[in-house]
Amino acid sequence: MKISNLFFMAILCASSATVYAQTAETFRQPYPLGEKLSPNPNFTGEVWLASLSEQKELNVPMANVTFEPGCRNSWHSHKAGQLLIATAGIGYYQEKGQPARRLYPGDIVEIAPDIVHWHGAAPDSWFAHIAITTNPQNNAAVWLSPISDEQYRTATTEATSHYTEAYKALTAREQAIVAIASYTGKGDLEHLKPALAKALEVGMTINEVKEVLIHAYAYCGFPRSLRAIQTFMQVVDERKVKGINDTVGREASAITDNRNRYERGRDVLAEISGAPADAPKTGYALFAPTIERFLKEHLFADLFERDLLTYRERELATVSILAGVGGVEPMFRSHAAICLHLGMTPEQLSALLNIVETNFGKTYSEPLRTVLNQLTEKK
Repeated sequence: MKISNLFFMAILCASSATVYAQTAETFRQPYPLGEKLSPNPNFTGEVWLASLSEQKELNVPMANVTFEPGCRNSWHSHKAGQLLIATAGIGYYQEKGQPARRLYPGDIVEIAPDIVHWHGAAPDSWFAHIAITTNPQNNAAVWLSPISDEQYRTATTEATSHYTEAYKALTAREQAIVAIASYTGKGDLEHLKPALAKALEVGMTINEVKEVLIHAYAYCGFPRSLRAIQTFMQVVDERKVKGINDTVGREASAITDNRNRYERGRDVLAEISGAPADAPKTGYALFAPTIERFLKEHLFADLFERDLLTYRERELATVSILAGVGGVEPMFRSHAAICLHLGMTPEQLSALLNIVETNFGKTYSEPLRTVLNQLTEKK
């Protein structure tokens, strides 16, 4: 079995005032859902199938398979092998006698002939993959026993447990900030929702969680920040219905510094970065001085001066948001350097990337791990 990664295109979130539980019809994926196969003796849970190869003369049967959360197929093998390409959500693949592997969009699984295996969705995520029948002229599936609930629970738990110790470099509160910030940056509302509940459960107040989501708009835009806030509103309301009254917490303190916002923001940036406040303008600041002024006045004054989060927590949220956005390595480098200046250790930033890798896959984590390694080597 060989797993590699392909570049894939993220599908943008649709803007809506209400957050709905995901269904087969609302699950965002690039290929048709197809027809429901359930009930089917070879699957535990509901599954849909859509044929993707219309020209039979090409002799390359392909289908899009969609699994509801927790759905998986039985142990089975293919006489002449199979190819899987993960396209949406999070799934698992396991060969007999081997640990299970998490699958993310873009992952390819090459399954050799007669290898006994199973694949399906994560317990908390819809999942879709393309299944390609190799050597179809002499291929056939050999179906074996179902994957029991206990087998499935053990396999999926063990697949992520190797990161557990690394997470401990961050406190429970810090882990919660990383999760909600990165899911907000990615626009993954399905997984953001339980992460928000977890943040409240580890002791964050409603106002502290809101502050992370407000902070996010400066790095991933108003649409994703507002959708995250709408999701949080739903989480708080649902918990109230269950009789859980979460602590609202205090409001941000009033600003008593009477200097203008540019000067205050300039000095905050100098404090957290270690760069001199009077350093000459270069790069984007020289090319587009208006954006430099907005950054100083609004981001580093209006936002960073709100004391519901510490500077360190804001930068932890910032690098997590950027990790979810993806493709912004230069910005990640700058803010990871600020994290190190504020006293975070390389091990703590590595733990952050472990969380990102667990939730989003190596497509998101590995470019940032390269940047972090370059930063720490310099030190």
